[in-house]
Amino acid sequence: MTLSRLGSKRWGSFRAVLLVQMEAISLMTFKPDSFAGLRTRLWLREHVNPLLERGSRLLSPTAWLQGREIVFQGIVHRELERLGIVDLPLYPLRSAATYSYLYLLLRAVQELPDLRILELGAGQSTRLLDRLRDSFGLELTTLEHDQGWQESVQGQVETQVLTASLIDRRLRGHACDGYDPGVLAEGSRFNVLLVDGPRSSRKRSRWGCLEFMENWLEDEFLIVFDDAERRGELQTIAAALQLLDEKGVRYRSNLVRSVNSQFLIATPGFTAALHF
Repeated sequence: MTLSRLGSKRWGSFRAVLLVQMEAISLMTFKPDSFAGLRTRLWLREHVNPLLERGSRLLSPTAWLQGREIVFQGIVHRELERLGIVDLPLYPLRSAATYSYLYLLLRAVQELPDLRILELGAGQSTRLLDRLRDSFGLELTTLEHDQGWQESVQGQVETQVLTASLIDRRLRGHACDGYDPGVLAEGSRFNVLLVDGPRSSRKRSRWGCLEFMENWLEDEFLIVFDDAERRGELQTIAAALQLLDEKGVRYRSNLVRSVNSQFLIATPGFTAALHF
C-alpha cells in the first residue's frame, strides 16, 4: 500500500471519528428554536420571498410557465399509468392540447360525477375523454368542422364526432362563424362545455360558443376555455361573463396558467373544479 493511500485511509477513519464526536457534542449542547430566534428569518420569508417570486415570473415568465407544464406532464402520465392507459400517444405541440388542459380533463372526469360533455373542436382531448368514458360513465359529444380531421379523429375513438359546418351568425352584435348547432339532437343538454375550437382568430375568437352557453347548458355547469392567454379568447371570455351576469347566473372562475392557459367558469355545483 502506498503512503498516499495509507494516509487517505487514516484520514478517512479520523474524519469518521471526528463526525461522531461532533454529533455527540451537538446533542449535549442542543439549543431549541424559539420565535425570538426565528422572527427575523420569518419576516424575511413573509415580505421578501413573495417579491423575489414575482420578480422571477416577470423577468423569466417563459421559464416559469414551462416549469409548470413539466409538472402537469408528470401528473398526466402518472395518472394515465395508474388508470392502465399506457398506449395513448400524446403530442402536446403546436395547436394540440397542452398538458395543463389534459390535466384538468383528467381531474374533472375522476372527481366530478355524471358529466355530459359538449366539446367544441376535436383532437387529443377527444381521444383522452373517449378512453375514460367507460370507466367513469361520462357522455361525450364532439363537434368538428374540418371533415378530414373529423374522419381522422373518428377513426381513433368510439364516441361519435359530429361534423358541424361553420355557419355565419350574429351574436351579441358581432358577426362570427360558429358550429352549426343543428347537428345536435333536439333537447340535448350538457353540464360541461369545452371551448377549444374552431380555429382561433385575433378578435372575438370562438365567439360562437356563446350560443351553446345560452341554449345548451344545464342550470349547473362547468365551462373550460383553452388558449385563455390570447387576446381573441379573452374577449370571448369577457362576453361570456357578461352574458352570465345578465342572466343572473351565480358562478366563480379561475385561471390555470401554463404554456397555454385555461379559464374555468363554474356554477356552485361545479366549484370543486376551481381547485384542481
